[in-house]
Amino acid sequence: MKLTAIAAMLLLVAGNATADDEFTKWRVGGGLAYSDYQAEFSGVNINDGGSGFKAYAQYRLKPWIGIEGAYYDSPEFWGDTTPHQQGGEVETSYDGLTLHLIGYLPSFSERMDFFLKGGYFKFDTELTQFETAGNTTNTGSTDGFAIGIGSAIDAGDNIGIRAEFDWYDTSGEVDLWTITIGAEYRF
Repeated sequence: MKLTAIAAMLLLVAGNATADDEFTKWRVGGGLAYSDYQAEFSGVNINDGGSGFKAYAQYRLKPWIGIEGAYYDSPEFWGDTTPHQQGGEVETSYDGLTLHLIGYLPSFSERMDFFLKGGYFKFDTELTQFETAGNTTNTGSTDGFAIGIGSAIDAGDNIGIRAEFDWYDTSGEVDLWTITIGAEYRF
């Protein structure tokens, strides 16, 4: 239901796009995504961070709005179910897609963009528990709303440097956010 509502909203906005608008541009990019993950469920406690990556494609519909799809691949987050005993280590990771509506804010410079974004994510998850008797791996998926804020600075004719913060509403027991710094190409 969430995905259907977001898709309908994006189609409604896309219907107002004009092809000859000087701000209508494709952008593709990627970056290093530092991720912080905190979870506590079923005796599992993970509080870890690390570097993954994010790649995206965006279509700027108007000077103030765009649509963006992205692929996010998290690092492996580590925790321990038995911190004072051997074994009990836990590893989890996420990878998947996001779809955002981007709202551009007024800027004091033509060479800098500020934006807010909100949308939907669907990630595949993998949780591996390492025990002395053997390993157990569970896979699944999670989805929900995602919000973010960021900025892009022109570094040349078609090149930009982008920094952003994203927060993912994974569940009440899990907290996942990322800070991504990377580059984009505009055409």
